[in-house]
Amino acid sequence: MNETLILILGHSPDESVKWAFLDNGEVRLADKAENVAALALIADRARTARQIAAVVTGESAAMRAMPAPPRAAGQFRAAAGFLLEDELAEPMAGIHHTVSRNENGAGQVFAIKRSVLDSWRNAFSEMGFSPDVFAPDFSLLPAALERAVILDSPERVLGCIGLQGFALEYPMAENVVVSLLSDSSIKEIIIYGDRTIAVANSEEVSVDWRGPVTDDVLFRLYGTALHGKSIPNLLQGEYRKKRDWTAAAGRWRRAGMLAAASLATIAFFSLADGMRSLRLADRLEDRTLDLHATAFPDAVDADPRSHARAILASGGGAPVFLPISTHIAESLEEIEGVQIDRVRYNAARGEYSINLRVADVQRLEEFKRALQGRGVAAIEAGGFRRSGGFFLGEMRVSLS
Repeated sequence: MNETLILILGHSPDESVKWAFLDNGEVRLADKAENVAALALIADRARTARQIAAVVTGESAAMRAMPAPPRAAGQFRAAAGFLLEDELAEPMAGIHHTVSRNENGAGQVFAIKRSVLDSWRNAFSEMGFSPDVFAPDFSLLPAALERAVILDSPERVLGCIGLQGFALEYPMAENVVVSLLSDSSIKEIIIYGDRTIAVANSEEVSVDWRGPVTDDVLFRLYGTALHGKSIPNLLQGEYRKKRDWTAAAGRWRRAGMLAAASLATIAFFSLADGMRSLRLADRLEDRTLDLHATAFPDAVDADPRSHARAILASGGGAPVFLPISTHIAESLEEIEGVQIDRVRYNAARGEYSINLRVADVQRLEEFKRALQGRGVAAIEAGGFRRSGGFFLGEMRVSLS
């Protein structure tokens, strides 16, 4: 599915969570969960979402703007560490920080305590799904030089003055916000909220009052930011979430991954011959369409078979994964007692890495001979080990 799931978190995993599924910027379904554990009710739909974003309260994070950061990523990150160490006056060993650039190249540095981030990751680890993006709420406001954006709710204020974001609770926010808005560099102010905020030099500044801060307003603002080119995300470095292989695949590599998925489906059928039915075929067809839509977002409405033929006919050399896939499938059908647990395709080498589960060594040798008889080289990678009633190991397969 092409939905984005946005989770507006509380101060801890035990507090309530506002959530919404958005599609093309529109809220399709929204509600509130009692706590993170209660999100289990939407876990099935969450796992089909294109993106899951967790929005943490800005009071638990810090941000610093760097209008002209170093161009090299390593130098940018190192400079950000020095900046935070000077300003936060805390040992950096307990702080996790990330960097990003906005569309104009200006730098933004975000920091959060590792203990806070770890508590959220542990809470989500039991849910069966986890966020792709973890960002402070103020970082998802539309930042721009000479512009201020203020979200004034009854208990707290979110804001972005130029490139610098912040979150403050009342009563501290009352005087601080007025002071920040008096910055002479601000030429435009956008305010959401019912409270009247004093604006200095109001005759020289454009002030746009856009009504109260509602959940719908928050989800729309956050959804717009999450579809931008530069998304602030605390899940970097050691906290980076492993990317979905279909999203990370390139043009030919994506097609190869689809072929690998097809081969995995064949392996599944070899384990469950008695479960073939029309309903299962329909489910696999739906899964194929979802996989195709994820790998090729620009051709969501195209038939996967026709689209694959068009890609293969567009040039760039003959993809070798097609004959390899065919030969592996034929060999699996010929030799009993051989199962595939995992399939990976390396486009650069033109080879499959397959994790096998075989009943005995003799079946393994028969499977290798069946492949070799079809012109496919099969090489064991690291040998096979016995586990229970099977032998487990990895084999690399390529055209000989």
